[in-house]
Amino acid sequence: MQNHVSLNTKNKFGRCLQSLKEIAANMDKDANLLKKDLLQTLASMALPAGKYLHVYTDTLLFLCAYAGNAALRRLAENELSRIALHLKKKYRSIKKSLPENSGLPFTETVTSFSPDSLGWLLKQNDFTLHFDSFYNPKLTLNEVLNITLPSLLKAETTAGLNPEDLLQVLGLKPTQYLDFVHGQLEALKEYPQAKDLLSDGLNLFVQVVPRSKQFSRSYNRIPHQPVYYHQDMLKRFDHVQLLNEPLPHEPVPPETIMGKNGKAQLVKVIKYAMSLTEREIDPATYLQEDSTRYVVLERGLTMAIYGMYPERQLPLETYMGFTIFKNGLPVSYGGMWVFGNRTKVGFNVFEPYRGGESGFLLCQLLRVYKQLFNISYFEVEPFQFGADNEDAIASGAFWFYYRFGFRPVDKEICKQAELEQQKIKSRKNYRSSAKTLVGFTGGNIALNLGNSIPADVIQISTQVLSSIKKDWKNNYQQARKQAVERFCKLVQLNINSLSAMEIKIMEDLALWAMAMQVTNKQKLQLMKQMVFTSTTDIYAYQDLLRKFFKK
Repeated sequence: MQNHVSLNTKNKFGRCLQSLKEIAANMDKDANLLKKDLLQTLASMALPAGKYLHVYTDTLLFLCAYAGNAALRRLAENELSRIALHLKKKYRSIKKSLPENSGLPFTETVTSFSPDSLGWLLKQNDFTLHFDSFYNPKLTLNEVLNITLPSLLKAETTAGLNPEDLLQVLGLKPTQYLDFVHGQLEALKEYPQAKDLLSDGLNLFVQVVPRSKQFSRSYNRIPHQPVYYHQDMLKRFDHVQLLNEPLPHEPVPPETIMGKNGKAQLVKVIKYAMSLTEREIDPATYLQEDSTRYVVLERGLTMAIYGMYPERQLPLETYMGFTIFKNGLPVSYGGMWVFGNRTKVGFNVFEPYRGGESGFLLCQLLRVYKQLFNISYFEVEPFQFGADNEDAIASGAFWFYYRFGFRPVDKEICKQAELEQQKIKSRKNYRSSAKTLVGFTGGNIALNLGNSIPADVIQISTQVLSSIKKDWKNNYQQARKQAVERFCKLVQLNINSLSAMEIKIMEDLALWAMAMQVTNKQKLQLMKQMVFTSTTDIYAYQDLLRKFFKK
């Protein structure tokens, strides 16, 4: 998928840039020579304002990630430096001509963040954060502060003041608004769901003003040597062979490869990549640094995988995030919902890099999780390939996954897809209609590398709900109490010795054990170990799950 911004090619800069975009992914000798000539020509011209800078930057980033040779990468890096210097000097005068929230160096961003993301960003030094507004809030500041303020101060929240007047009455200066509101939300940190609910209701918007070029899509990257230079673009390959090819290096803590400060640097780049593109996924927002693993792969690729801190983790699944880097640049991100030998897949490619080796990125992702967690069943939900997602329909995302062995779980949809595939093969220039592709979004698609379909969390939760309905007449409190008593007795566990998080996990496991009538001593002992490992070691926890389903 190419950049959505169209170019007016009536001027010379626009024509050169359009030509460069069109051949950026072509790696033959003649194309590289032409790319060099075009870059040199563009470098000799004054930088334009407006949308051209955004598109030019995206094209340069692609050329840095997918470099044809050292000379081309050097020219692209020089132009990124020229753009950064230009914006540092001229941003105020050209601000109105630039796209909003472009992520270009030294340009402002106005957006909203979750409380946890905002808290982390407030501790960074590459920018300043300022209160902007409450944009179309569902809750008033009066309503929120009436919950969070000390009792002696709550009288002011009943006066019906607008946010600015209320903050002034509380004695705050505009420069203090942001820290104050965030601090009030953080007062509810022991109740994270409530904190998130109130934050969503306020819809707090923040202005981010960069101090450094590091907070930009151009320079948010990790060190990577040696640079991989492309002789070709790998569009066709044996994905089955790749999935089974042993990893060149075992996943390790990032500091093992990146040095003492490697973990902190890696985490910063991961979080900046999301903030600069106005995206949030839970594993990046609630990233548990000690869970981070770093994998070195082929063709200039590396991958970071990471889990969430315990209070944000899902009851039984382990929701893990990933960021894929190409020559040090973050090119892809997403999440995996791991449960034993199966996982759901959420895969995304950042916009500048969508003309590159996206299929190879996906298969490398599957390869890492297959080998690290022994995954045999990968599942993709409909949004990823078109449900309420016009971009996915337009790009034919369904066929992207189909090419690598994913098939509709629904048998009827699977038959329809097979018929459509035959049309594509037999009819020259045939393309599936949007209506047809939307029809394929009626269920999940899956890649099954095993002989059976592994157990699913939904199967367990359905069984638990059925058991509570049948045996306890929907009395959830009584069911939970008896399940816990039964489980603790069977595994000889003293509930008073557990932390609050361990109790929460134990309750879920106890309901599972009771609903599924787990009596096998070995399985019960594995469940007991899960209580403790779920909060301390997500990798060990998943290993226990796999052993549980093997026995």
